[in-house]
Amino acid sequence: MPPQAPAPAPLSAPAAPVPAPVPVPVPVPVQVHPDPPIYQDVLSLWASEGRTLPGHRDQEWTRLASGPVWADRTVRVSGTLVRQGGAR
Repeated sequence: MPPQAPAPAPLSAPAAPVPAPVPVPVPVPVQVHPDPPIYQDVLSLWASEGRTLPGHRDQEWTRLASGPVWADRTVRVSGTLVRQGGAR
């Protein structure tokens, strides 16, 4: 048998394309506008009356929700004494 020619060298895979750089968006500063005076007046009035203000925790709800549900004691809700089974 005649000698065989050596097998051709395998072709290398083409190089992977280099990804194009992606521009990073520059954050746009958010403008915060102050509340109109009427809203500031309403918030001041509510705060002076001890009401819960938007963005603040409701202290009365926290107090009422933290007690056990089986409590047989009377509780004070918004200044009114409520007995177990009593209507508000």
